[in-house]
Amino acid sequence: MIFSCTTASLNKAAQAAMSAVPSKPSTPIFGGMHLIATKDTIELQGMDINLAISCTIKGEVEEEGEIVLAAARFAEMVKNMNGETVKITQSREEGNVRLQSGNTDYKILLMNAEEYPKFPEFNPAKTFTLPDEKIKELIKKTAFACGNETERPLYTGIWCDIKQGKITFVGTNSHRLAIKSMPLEGIDDLSIIIPNYLIKEINKNLNSKLPQEVKISLLNNQIMVVIDNLVMVSRLIDAKFPDYKMVIPGSFAVTTTVKSKDLAGAVSRMSLCSSDENDYSIVKLTVDQEELKVMSSSPDVGTGQEIVPCSTTGEKLNIAFNAVYLLDIMNNLEAEEAIIQFNNPLSPVCIKSAKDPDYIYIVTPVRVLF
Repeated sequence: MIFSCTTASLNKAAQAAMSAVPSKPSTPIFGGMHLIATKDTIELQGMDINLAISCTIKGEVEEEGEIVLAAARFAEMVKNMNGETVKITQSREEGNVRLQSGNTDYKILLMNAEEYPKFPEFNPAKTFTLPDEKIKELIKKTAFACGNETERPLYTGIWCDIKQGKITFVGTNSHRLAIKSMPLEGIDDLSIIIPNYLIKEINKNLNSKLPQEVKISLLNNQIMVVIDNLVMVSRLIDAKFPDYKMVIPGSFAVTTTVKSKDLAGAVSRMSLCSSDENDYSIVKLTVDQEELKVMSSSPDVGTGQEIVPCSTTGEKLNIAFNAVYLLDIMNNLEAEEAIIQFNNPLSPVCIKSAKDPDYIYIVTPVRVLF
């Protein structure tokens, strides 16, 4: 195999494929990157048991072929090359591959290409396309609320529900819930749970200055996502998503409106006085008619409080939250004012904005003594 291409395009493809290569592969071959040169294209593949990524670039292929080499080392070498182009030449006799770029010249040992798994073939049962601005918005508003506990895989993915001309993304870790809906016509109803690691890869690769389309295909319990020259194949999360609508209270006794930036600043500053064990900072809120008091305390640190103006209907209320859960929604609400609705100190709280009625955040308070 002999080919040459621009260093920039090879580096971009290698970094994309590298995202699917596990840091601790279950078998040595999963620590490799598969390079396939045919005609005028070079395909780079990385995969583990859950995710496969392929990126295809243009190049000058003198001799077709395929090789597998240590992924992390190869990606790092390409990243640090200082020439504008790179030439890769396989030596079957020596069992290595030569990488030449500028004044740099490597000879790298190869892995056994015959052991590398075949990239998943996909004959989809259902396919639909989303504009990049829609899926980026859906991801931004919900993915942060997902959990990362592998023993509870149900909460490590996004619930994607397409129904009656509307697409809804839902993220939850069972303590908080982010729901974002947008209009979407011309697609049959479906409901799937997309793993958050795939959601992150989709979001990471929607970085073009030009409009991009995201093509999503489904087959049994697998999903394939195509963005330009990038193909990602993953398993879906095979579980029944809970009826999230059941945790949304039908009415609220107290409603307050506050400047999002003011509340975020107060919560951030007061969390510095809270205990930081296990990254769990608690802030207490006292919601009154015209002011919202944010407080925190810790026997190891001290106490703090800050007053934020607000406009409240309903009775005075004392309530406490995980500070991170409040900061996350304030940073993602993208509205000057936040509307916060309560019932009692232990009932789920709803946070939203008048600007976007199709975006709702539900968070569970923390039980504390005032």
